[in-house]
Amino acid sequence: MKQVSRVQTVYGGTVTSFFTGCEKEELEMTMSKMANLIKAPHLGSDLIQAAAFDIVEHTRDLAPLVKRQMKLLYKHTAFGKKRVLWDAESYINAIESYGAPDLKEFADKYYTGKNLVVVVAGGHVGKDEVKTLAEKYFGDIPAGERQRVQKSIYTGGYNLIPSDGSYRQILLGWDVTEIKGSSSANVMMSMLSKRLERSFNEVYDPVRNVKIPRPTDAQIEVKIAGYYGRRTLRISVTSSQLSTNEMLDIVCQNVSRLQNTEASERRMETSKQWAMSEKLWLFSQPQPAAVETAWQLFGKGEMYDINDRINYIWNVSSHEVKIISREIFAAPLTMVLYTNEPHYSYKEVQEKLK
Repeated sequence: MKQVSRVQTVYGGTVTSFFTGCEKEELEMTMSKMANLIKAPHLGSDLIQAAAFDIVEHTRDLAPLVKRQMKLLYKHTAFGKKRVLWDAESYINAIESYGAPDLKEFADKYYTGKNLVVVVAGGHVGKDEVKTLAEKYFGDIPAGERQRVQKSIYTGGYNLIPSDGSYRQILLGWDVTEIKGSSSANVMMSMLSKRLERSFNEVYDPVRNVKIPRPTDAQIEVKIAGYYGRRTLRISVTSSQLSTNEMLDIVCQNVSRLQNTEASERRMETSKQWAMSEKLWLFSQPQPAAVETAWQLFGKGEMYDINDRINYIWNVSSHEVKIISREIFAAPLTMVLYTNEPHYSYKEVQEKLK
């Protein structure tokens, strides 16, 4: 794919995505080119060696980075039943060992009709036109066998990378693949993200009995992280100022609050507006919209209607947010830390989250 201009390739665990863009008038020609690349991939030894070299160089560049190591260890810990090449050198050795027969075997197994999703994201293109073009150019790809998303590979668990300085990071996660209340979960995530931002930048003043600003260097991320066709809710916090336990305390207090109290009407309105804005932004961008659609089709078998999802978000109640929070945070916890100081045990954090 890299031999064709404007084509990006993204590998996401069990989903490989090929992206490109074009004007409406070039849609048929572009779909024809993409189909031909999938049906007749170029597997010359020079191309394979060049691709392996790029991957190895990229891996060696990223391997020392703390955030890269943490994300890999998070995946390795969360999906303990899945064989993961966690060690960079082992991964590099595997990459360098593959030849044309290995890649052809892989393509014959996975690049088949039953494993393929064709998504066109953008304006001025009708569903019927996309369907017609997809059938015309991708319809003769051998059906093959559908490679199912594995259902029982999430385990949760604890892992640690010893740090060599004051920089610290915590990653906490839960499997949310089977969660049904997506709209309630969207609102809950928006609420949690904003509460964490405030909590990490304010402190309680017992004299005045109020919270006052206390800016910190904490970087907070609340997102859905997908691996192996499954999805996890992942909270990441990094800081050089706050201790590991301070970060864990703040996250646990906010997660516990979601499960045990119902938000005010004002907070609900703000959280729903944020959730709707995030969903609308997602589907205003062609590439994120295409990725979301592909994930839904692979994982759920069908795509939701964005207008329905927005309407559902607006009707979510504070009680529904509390209930979905209890459902999500009842899943086994994944906890991965980057620290060199004493900290709460895995079991202690589990108790604090309740």
